[in-house]
Amino acid sequence: MSAILPSRAPVWAERRWLPRSLPRIDGTPLLLTVLATVLAIAVAHQTWTATVPLVALVPVCLLATTLCSLQQVRMVFGAVLVCVAWALVFTDEGMVGTLPLMISLALMYAVATSRSHHGAATFEGDRMLGDLRSRLHAMGEIPRLPRGWHAERSFATAHGNAFAGDFNITSSSRCGRQLEMVLADVSGKGQAAGTRALVLAGALGGVIGSATPHRVLPMANEFLERDSWDEGFATAVHLCLDLETGEATVASAGHPPAMHYDAGSGRWVPLDGNRGPALGLVPDAEYPQAHTVLNRGDALLVYTDGIIESRGRDLDDGIDWMLGAAQARLTSGFPGLAKTLVAGGRAGAEDDRAAVIIWRD
Repeated sequence: MSAILPSRAPVWAERRWLPRSLPRIDGTPLLLTVLATVLAIAVAHQTWTATVPLVALVPVCLLATTLCSLQQVRMVFGAVLVCVAWALVFTDEGMVGTLPLMISLALMYAVATSRSHHGAATFEGDRMLGDLRSRLHAMGEIPRLPRGWHAERSFATAHGNAFAGDFNITSSSRCGRQLEMVLADVSGKGQAAGTRALVLAGALGGVIGSATPHRVLPMANEFLERDSWDEGFATAVHLCLDLETGEATVASAGHPPAMHYDAGSGRWVPLDGNRGPALGLVPDAEYPQAHTVLNRGDALLVYTDGIIESRGRDLDDGIDWMLGAAQARLTSGFPGLAKTLVAGGRAGAEDDRAAVIIWRD
């Protein structure tokens, strides 16, 4: 079994040595110290204009942005602006000389404002997002399968974004006989879709493995109905596989059909029975299950529409391309097929792409 993941979020955001937060002082000592430093630099600039430029205030402002609350940042930046105005009026300092400082202030204030929205100080917000992303991928990690069974998954995000709307959730029974998985595709792309993916993944994680297989998609649909998503919907495919008998059930919620490779005939067969609507669109929707059996040499492929969808081409053409690419790799076996399909997905970098394949020796 192998799992191929996309390039991770910025490495520095997940380093274990990165502090979860730097000291944050909400009282007056730090504020007074910063203001005193601003005043000292301003006086030094008046005395030694050529030696101490106004841009020397940037490190002090950066310190305030990192350690102070938004209200304190405003006070510090206000003091800096007073110093800039004084220099413009009473010295020969021109606008060109103050421009780098003003641009730096604008950027740092934007960072301070953004940090105040999520309430996490300094690097803690970045670390938190990195942890959430890692947890989302961990929820879909395929466990070690019994002898003779193998699985592989691969993901790629639109334009290399850190978050995506494509994800999978996996669960196995305590005895290891049954493998259950949901591959979902939240509408949209990038961070907006990634936020909704985190919410839906949490809901699916509480359902899969605890509810009966035929209730997983209806319960996910009920969750989205209660949550009243204004931003969109989600498609999903649910797979339940008996690792002893090879019997599998597949239910789809507006998702592209799963593909079953029949080693006996050497062909890929779509499991495109009566598919239900996408999650969050129709109350009390039903999601019929398609049944199949994976014998030795067989494989089951599930994927998202980023693999087969492209502008100016219909989905059937994309499916034909995908099956052609899969057929071409059969001489070397199934390992690496998911990665190949994701790398060559018809949508390219314009959309998120995901594929999961399970096969039996």
